[in-house]
Amino acid sequence: MAAAVPTPKPDLGPPNVVLILADDLGWGDLASYGNRLIRTPNLDRLAAEGARYTSFYVPTPVCSASRAGLLTGRLPGRVGIAWNPPTRLHNGEVVLASVLRARGYATGMVGKWHLGWERSDMPIHHGFDFYWGVPAGDDETDFILGDAPTMDAAPPDQLARRYTETAVKFIASQPRNRRFFTYVAHRDPHLVNHPAAEFAGRSAYGAYGDVIEQLDASVGDLMKALRDMGLDENTLVIFMSDNGPVIPPRGPGSAGPWSGGKFSCEEGGVRVPAIMRWPARIAPGRVVNEVVSSLDLFPTLVTLAGATLPPRPMDGQDVSRLVTGEVERIPGHGIDGGREVVFSGPHGVAGMRSGKWKYLRPGIWSGTTTLVDLEADPGETRDWSRVRPELVKQLEARVQQLIR
Repeated sequence: MAAAVPTPKPDLGPPNVVLILADDLGWGDLASYGNRLIRTPNLDRLAAEGARYTSFYVPTPVCSASRAGLLTGRLPGRVGIAWNPPTRLHNGEVVLASVLRARGYATGMVGKWHLGWERSDMPIHHGFDFYWGVPAGDDETDFILGDAPTMDAAPPDQLARRYTETAVKFIASQPRNRRFFTYVAHRDPHLVNHPAAEFAGRSAYGAYGDVIEQLDASVGDLMKALRDMGLDENTLVIFMSDNGPVIPPRGPGSAGPWSGGKFSCEEGGVRVPAIMRWPARIAPGRVVNEVVSSLDLFPTLVTLAGATLPPRPMDGQDVSRLVTGEVERIPGHGIDGGREVVFSGPHGVAGMRSGKWKYLRPGIWSGTTTLVDLEADPGETRDWSRVRPELVKQLEARVQQLIR
């Protein structure tokens, strides 16, 4: 089937980029991903007007390491933050904002950084022109502006609103002809949940549903601001989660049909919701089933910006033609000729997905090697490792090649 592409429009040049990151949001927590108890009309609209990804992965199921991979395009263990709690990015590590700023973009971040606590670790020392948020955790009294502590305070129930307002002010402060990259790293729906008064009790899924509906409203506020400023057409908005949800009995999150959640390299821990909208280049209503990784965003956004990748090994790859709908499949070295994605845990690489097969080394979620067929068994209930030992050997060899 031919790829869906937008009706040809005038070339508007490289896009502005707004990257919105939810914290511990599950694949099954949004209405557009099948949730019937939590209302997310703004994110539903984002998906209807853009593309919704069904096989979008993060490299690791915890927030600090996942963010390290997202912003560097490299496996977390390569860059100095393999798990939680974070230490710091290696000296000389290149963050996406640095490359985009060198291309002429204004770069701003609000929210949870979680890639180091020291003054020299703050985002403005990694390519961001502006930063306001908390370096780690949920402490509403620990706000940083630039790289200096402030007297600012915001209760948890107001963080989504404050982060969105600050991001909009940053965007509005830029000259009309300057591209911008704005990274909004939310707290919600990370436990403990604190819905604002106007959202408390509004959903049919308790406080967890309330804060997701509140987060959805903040996305709507940001999108309205882009429209009001006339920036809507050529702005690529990406919404995603840093890792899977905290699932029952420890939490109320939903991974949809997938097993596991946060802290696990089962699908529920590493497969997350992701939506991309860019009216100038992305046709509305696309559903992308192709395997994509958050590690791909670095090289993809660099390509779309017309910038140059730094001279270092990248674990993600440029999928810009998939994003724009020029192609529906990215060829690779996987078992079926498609993509491979690698997952990591606290002690290094945990395994990979190759085609329909998922291979995991023993880890904190399982004491044994596992091999599952995700097409036939999305819940990962049957282990094929003893039936297909030759496939385990093949995938293990491939893992070792990829992490050299």
